Amino acid sequence: MSTQKLPSPPKGLQAVVFDLDGVIFDSLPANIAFYNNILEHLGREPVAEQYAEIIHREAMQGSLEALLGTGEDFERAMAYWRTMDSAPFFKLLRLFPGARETIATLRGRWRTAVATNRTATARSSLAHFDLLKLFDLVANPDSAGQAKPHPAMMHQVLSHFGLEAEQVVYVGDSTTDEGLCQATGVRLVAFDNPSLNAWAHLDDLRDLPRLLGLP
Repeated sequence: MSTQKLPSPPKGLQAVVFDLDGVIFDSLPANIAFYNNILEHLGREPVAEQYAEIIHREAMQGSLEALLGTGEDFERAMAYWRTMDSAPFFKLLRLFPGARETIATLRGRWRTAVATNRTATARSSLAHFDLLKLFDLVANPDSAGQAKPHPAMMHQVLSHFGLEAEQVVYVGDSTTDEGLCQATGVRLVAFDNPSLNAWAHLDDLRDLPRLLGLP
């Protein structure tokens, strides 16, 4: 847990929403391998590691635009991506310590959801870890119509649960998550990123229940 003074637990909390990549699991090696596979299919150099920060936070379209621009190769890459089997890359994903136990603990008290810029593999990656059953909703750019930091995804979550922003906290790790929360008024719990403007910071998911007022 961060050494800074903890805020008081939020009153009237009804739901806890999680980002996926960088919060529930460490996906950087998998994302680099995934995008390098696309680049190599196009005959490009596998330079995805140089764009690690972008491909970590952006949805598919934004990541491919950063890697390829918006020309013919981008269109070829999007077409290839739609035919790819992403399952082999799941073996490179690693759950953060305490992720499963923490989510299960929170679900015993509140509604739980995911709001992620991961698109086609959002649900399947959770299913790979047998986590899908722990969430009431998985929202992403496909379901919301826009990627974070556009507020549409959080609006989908709030509408689904019939809640107001002050009844929800969001656990995220990137500037897109910061922007999402600033645009919607939802409290941000910043995970492993002290540079974010957030309601609270933590560096271990196992501290989240205590932060939210559970014993």
